[in-house]
Amino acid sequence: MARLVGELLTPYHGFAILSGVAFAASLLWPEGEPTAALGAFMRGPFFLQAVAFLLGILALQAGEAEGGYGAYPPLRRAGRLVAHGGLGLLLVLPFLLLHRVEVGLPWAALGGAVGFLLLYAAFWAMVGYGVAVAVHWPGLRFALKYGSYVAATLLPGSPLTPFPGLAALGGEGVPWGLFLYGALTLGALGAWSGIWKARRSSKA
Repeated sequence: MARLVGELLTPYHGFAILSGVAFAASLLWPEGEPTAALGAFMRGPFFLQAVAFLLGILALQAGEAEGGYGAYPPLRRAGRLVAHGGLGLLLVLPFLLLHRVEVGLPWAALGGAVGFLLLYAAFWAMVGYGVAVAVHWPGLRFALKYGSYVAATLLPGSPLTPFPGLAALGGEGVPWGLFLYGALTLGALGAWSGIWKARRSSKA
């Protein structure tokens, strides 16, 4: 695991730096009538949404890197992938805590947001790993990995976009994103376990 983390130093650094830039932009964005709507967004949900988008990219990269590290039982592999998301969140934890104070976010909402982001990262890390294992041509792998991510997160009406789920955690809405990504992660792990067991049985 330490060797793999070393190979991902650049993606981790990029994630932390870009998250810091997003935090600074949200903190320093001027409040004024000409930009009232944009200012409310920038000083409100923008930072968490930026972290979510960047964390998904980091998770895809971590999942792809895991594809070159041999065979592990599904639960152990899933634990390694979740650890990558957790490490990414640990890097930006100071920003998250300062953001909570800046926008007056309750501790429960922050905890829900962190839990959501961890599930979100776990799912996209599994996607990155699955694409790395199934697709061996780098160009096609790159297109599938990032094309599917951009479509899932940014296209209007996509059920996989993290932004409404994060907004609900910060307000009075139902935190459906937690349930959605929890179910997706468990479903992916279940399918993964079935494939792994079937392959072991065929080799026995």
